[in-house]
Amino acid sequence: MYQIDLSSGKPIYSQIIEQTESFILSGVLNKGEKLCSVRSLSISISVNPNTVARAYNELCLKGIIVSMAGKGFFVSENAKEIIMKNSYELFDSLRQTVKKMKKTGIKKEEILKEVEKIYLRGEEND
Repeated sequence: MYQIDLSSGKPIYSQIIEQTESFILSGVLNKGEKLCSVRSLSISISVNPNTVARAYNELCLKGIIVSMAGKGFFVSENAKEIIMKNSYELFDSLRQTVKKMKKTGIKKEEILKEVEKIYLRGEEND
């Protein structure tokens, strides 16, 4: 399920967070579903348990998963909505960046060309 790319330069805990969010959005993980324990996930992907714990902690802080003492971690009831809201916030950030670029005289074609390059490079690294 999880695939860690040690050569990506992206922190492992970030990869776990991103993949968990992707699993939730795609329906691989559903609301109320139990996640692997920190220990079992760390063994299956060959990483330090502290790394998995950090990822789970950040997902808990975002409200995407919840911890139930003695029972484990579960996908929260509104996980998809939280992830989607965060995605919309990224668009706000992109809008502000494009406005600044336009003000500095960067042409639309240049912006689109760069976005296309970044997008294609990103897919190769996923």
